[in-house]
Amino acid sequence: MKGVKAFKTYLLFLLCAAVITAASAFYFNTSDTNKNTSTIIFNSNTDKQTSQTSKAVTSIKTSATAKSKTTTAKTIPESVTEAVTEMLYIDINSANADELAELKGIGEVLAKEIINYRENNGGFRNIEEIMNVNGIGEGIFADIRDYIYVISPVYDEENQEPEAPFTNDEYEPTEYVPTLEEAAPININTAGMEKLMLLPHVDEDIALRIIDFREHTRFSSGYELILIDGLSQNDAADILPYIVT
Repeated sequence: MKGVKAFKTYLLFLLCAAVITAASAFYFNTSDTNKNTSTIIFNSNTDKQTSQTSKAVTSIKTSATAKSKTTTAKTIPESVTEAVTEMLYIDINSANADELAELKGIGEVLAKEIINYRENNGGFRNIEEIMNVNGIGEGIFADIRDYIYVISPVYDEENQEPEAPFTNDEYEPTEYVPTLEEAAPININTAGMEKLMLLPHVDEDIALRIIDFREHTRFSSGYELILIDGLSQNDAADILPYIVT
């Protein structure tokens, strides 16, 4: 009986050992599977993270590049071409049609007219003569006169402003006034004011008084001049050699 009981105990021990061994094997297999699965998931996440990181880096680089390009485009200086206007000074006796056409108001047609006039008349003697060209008046000449010239210009005397012609209406001959010596002796009873004023000490007022006196009382002697207001005895003495009554 003891041997049977010992045998059963031995079998139970073996069974327990087998169960433990099987359980251990199952545990380790399960643990390995979890490790592998975890590793795969980790690797997958790593790849995903790596992919996302790569995309993010690419995006950042692309954005930075685009920004850099945009910045570069903004900082490129624009070249500005400034128009330079040159003042033209043209000799109208030697300029060709193209040069003449550059003048204000002068196109191809008038440029040809200028050349035709120049050839037919031996050139322009002065810049004003260009107004003789058909189609060029004072308006166009006023616009171009400061930009054209003629070497050694010539002007006719008849082009100068003529003097006003002499007319008889404007001529006022001056009356000849003789000297006292030429007019003497002067008759104080008949002489006019101009002759009386030739006498010494006789001005316009004295001459009028002499005339007024003789209209009322005729002078019978030169000494009566002392009766004229404004004439003294000495004045009358200076007058006597040049008068008669």
